[in-house]
Amino acid sequence: MKTNILIGIVFLTLFNYRTNAQSTTINSEIELKKSETMQQIFIDKFIVPEKSKQEFLERVRINRNFIKHLNGFVNDNAYERIDENGNLIYLTIAIWKNETVLKSAKEAVQAYYKNEGFNISEMFARLNITMERNIYKEAVKP
Repeated sequence: MKTNILIGIVFLTLFNYRTNAQSTTINSEIELKKSETMQQIFIDKFIVPEKSKQEFLERVRINRNFIKHLNGFVNDNAYERIDENGNLIYLTIAIWKNETVLKSAKEAVQAYYKNEGFNISEMFARLNITMERNIYKEAVKP
């Protein structure tokens, strides 16, 4: 009798482990598919001193024109305002087809910068520009 109970417990444990492993695999596959189908919203916020505005906006124009031709690009917009200190607050929002194309786009932009000898970190330091960057996904509608 004890042997049958022990065998039953082992069987249930193995069954439960297998079911959990399958569930984990399915969940991982679902997450992978979501990352392949879910748009990525790439939002940058720049704080640009007044004296740096012209050079900054020229670089933004170059970058926006470049990314529009990359695979997986969906759309982009830019928004601006002047803060209480006279700084330009500039937001760019670029929408990409999915996580994979966004990663490729980042690599393409870095290669483009390298090819033209452009160093964005140097430019930001020289012009005293700060940036906050985040990637968003569309929120589930309530």
